[in-house]
Amino acid sequence: MSAPQPKTAARPARWRHTINVASDAASRFLSDRCAMLGASIAFYSAFSLAPTLLLVLAVIGWIFGRDAAQGRLFEQARQLVGNDAAHAMQDIVAHAHYAGGSGVAAAFSIALLLVGASATFSSLNTALDIVFAAHPRKGIAGLALLVRARLVSIGLLIGLSFLLVVSLVVDAAIQTLGGALFGNSALGIVADVLQSLLGFVILAVGLGALIKWLPDAAVPLRPALVGGSIASLLFTAGRHLFSFYLVHAGTAGVFGAAGSLAVLMMWLYFCAAVFLFGAEVTASLCRDAASAAHPGLRRA
Repeated sequence: MSAPQPKTAARPARWRHTINVASDAASRFLSDRCAMLGASIAFYSAFSLAPTLLLVLAVIGWIFGRDAAQGRLFEQARQLVGNDAAHAMQDIVAHAHYAGGSGVAAAFSIALLLVGASATFSSLNTALDIVFAAHPRKGIAGLALLVRARLVSIGLLIGLSFLLVVSLVVDAAIQTLGGALFGNSALGIVADVLQSLLGFVILAVGLGALIKWLPDAAVPLRPALVGGSIASLLFTAGRHLFSFYLVHAGTAGVFGAAGSLAVLMMWLYFCAAVFLFGAEVTASLCRDAASAAHPGLRRA
């Protein structure tokens, strides 16, 4: 009759561990100056937005066609950051698209496109090295790590673009299937829930991949996915609050002609801060695992 007691006793311990991890992550978020790092990432992201969007559109365009891909992508952007910022993103892509050339100029443009698109991931690499206390290397080893970071950044960007393609395809399939099965009935909410779950899972996997592969430290897969899931959860909840804030605060009107850029920068900063908190959760879990494996070591 006393067998269930260990399981019952383990539940408070799990809750305490969860609270300790969250508290440690929040404390490290402040001590690592992640708010400042998030602002830096948002700045780099804003200036690498054009090449990043062009590369993402190129990948999605292989499946849907350029016009359809652009429509789908900016419809998602409109839902997240509002009409003004979404139109600003469209203008950025339009001007970048017409700046292209042909022959050698086109090849050079593609090279610059890849380098520019990886700038955001390079800034993320720097921030994650601080979060995971990765020690920078000098000389040839440092140069090799720099090249590796750029190559990994480009690979992750292309991989995440294909992940977005999968998301859009499955999302469209769920919409079509939901409409065929449920029509306009109240059961249509099932399709909406499936779409939300799909978006959460894909975002969690994408953010977990960034946390695992971008830093110059060995990050186990499971803690990386946990951190990615936390960031995805905060992002999913926070984007609704962000949209509510934009509607009622009138931020775009306060900044006048630069309002759309201000909204875009605020959105990029929010995304960076949420991502870095997820990374801090992963780092806290890694420290716990190291302490459990080596009880004599103090938690760094």
